[in-house]
Amino acid sequence: MFGAVFGLENAEAVPFRSGKIDEPVVGPQDRVLGLAANSPGQCVYLRGGGRTRFIANCPDGYDV
Repeated sequence: MFGAVFGLENAEAVPFRSGKIDEPVVGPQDRVLGLAANSPGQCVYLRGGGRTRFIANCPDGYDV
């Protein structure tokens, strides 16, 4: 489909795989941005040194 839409011929296609994405692990470089609106007890984090955001359990004692 990608090749047809963007005009790429002979583009390699990767078949769909099912599975589970690992739970994110909060590291020392990660920063809490705030509470996750739709996930009670969860916070939104910014991955250290990047623009990646993820949701994980809030740190102990965190409250807004």
